[in-house]
Amino acid sequence: MSGTSEHAARLLRAYQAQEKRFVERRFPLEFAPEVPALRELYSQAKGLHWNPETDIAWDRFDPSRYAKETCEAARRTWSRRAWSVYPGLTESTALLIRFCLESGSIGMDAKLFLSFRPAEEAKHLEVCHMLAERLGGYEPDPGEPGLARISNQPFAQVALDGDVPVEAYIAALGALDDQLDLNLYLSHLHQSKDETVRTALRLVAGDRARHVAFAWAFLGDRVPALDARGRAAVIDAVRDVLANVILAGYRNTWLLPEKSREPWLAAEEETARQGLGASTAVQERGALRATIAQVRERFAAWKLELPRVNHAELGTI
Repeated sequence: MSGTSEHAARLLRAYQAQEKRFVERRFPLEFAPEVPALRELYSQAKGLHWNPETDIAWDRFDPSRYAKETCEAARRTWSRRAWSVYPGLTESTALLIRFCLESGSIGMDAKLFLSFRPAEEAKHLEVCHMLAERLGGYEPDPGEPGLARISNQPFAQVALDGDVPVEAYIAALGALDDQLDLNLYLSHLHQSKDETVRTALRLVAGDRARHVAFAWAFLGDRVPALDARGRAAVIDAVRDVLANVILAGYRNTWLLPEKSREPWLAAEEETARQGLGASTAVQERGALRATIAQVRERFAAWKLELPRVNHAELGTI
């Protein structure tokens, strides 16, 4: 059996084991709003829809204005961004499945909102691909084991892990990772000069802002009722993702191991200089620190204290 087949077999066995632990409780199937803020976000998602093919002025985007080296850099940058967007398809779907399986009587607001999110992630992926293609061609593989490894996190599997409280999952992936992703998109938008790229970033950031608002509204409803074990799980999950995923370079190329950074880091720097949808390492560092400060401040309102994390380059965070 090949390595790929063995991996698939292990995943199948794991999913079968999980399936035995989830017994769908469909009734009573309630539809009345439980958390008005979440239902409002669902209503916004219904109204604020856009089409990557028709709502971005691609006919105004002229890559020939830029040097060949610039297009090559931006092509790499948008390809790498596509790799970080793609997991959202499976993560959101897995989380929706978990909500649906665990109960039909509660959480309808979250289920309705999450039903839209995979489609939004698909649009973000399409935007990244379309930009990369227009800049010289999408790159489907990092071609570097370190970058491939950090880009391939098992978040969808974790979403279906009944031992991980859903509040802990959303705190780590929604309040921390999605918040960082949003802050980075806003930074890229601020630095960008090309109007087509700015439109693309603005549309994606609008959806991302809603995803982040969902996480904070959900946690605001659930965290106050958690017992000591649940609160500890939230802290542990956020700290683990921060220390072992975020600070390992999942979102920020400059945090990757040195041997895995190039040519991606140089590409992002050139893309940022030319205003084609990126930020410099210095600008991203500011976004990262601001994100961690945001998370700490909001957690403090629930008397949740995120432990300090040490990093070889950044020091104590």
